[in-house]
Amino acid sequence: MKIVSLLVIVLILFIGIIKKTADDVQEIAVRTELKQYPNLLPTVEVVAKRLPRT
Repeated sequence: MKIVSLLVIVLILFIGIIKKTADDVQEIAVRTELKQYPNLLPTVEVVAKRLPRT
């Protein structure tokens, strides 16, 4: 019975490792896809007048 429970635990850990690896691969794919595009964020230029110091 101990061997069966040990095998079940090893199987659960193996499934967890596979799931984590798949998530990591998907995240890396998204990152590399986003690197192909330039920075599309708008640039903001502050043009307000400075207040005089008191």
